Amino acid sequence: MSELPGARISVGERERALRELAEHLGAGRLTLGDYEDRADTATAATTTAELASLFTDLPAAPAPSAPPPPADPAMGFAIMAGCAAAFAFVLALAFGGWLWLLLLVVLLVSAPLLPTALRRRRAPGRP
Repeated sequence: MSELPGARISVGERERALRELAEHLGAGRLTLGDYEDRADTATAATTTAELASLFTDLPAAPAPSAPPPPADPAMGFAIMAGCAAAFAFVLALAFGGWLWLLLLVVLLVSAPLLPTALRRRRAPGRP
């Protein structure tokens, strides 16, 4: 909302106030009757002071939490390599072939190196 208490409000500010009141109703801070009274007042409000008076006895909305860090696709390759290594180990036990164990060694050695190599390849300034 605007800084000045006597400033006129927009439709968007009224709608935001109604959403905040609905959140307080959902959290159990308002009864249905109290919500209806405040919603009617918010709908008829013309200044920021009128809207602010609706929230004097209610806690402020919590600050939005930080967005989660973006997923690193290189880690997905490492996880898939680890799963493939476990699968190769199972195949080696089931069929007794030594080539499956060779695949296991290759996957276990390359899996930790793969995320670093992919990050280096996608580093800024590199083609």
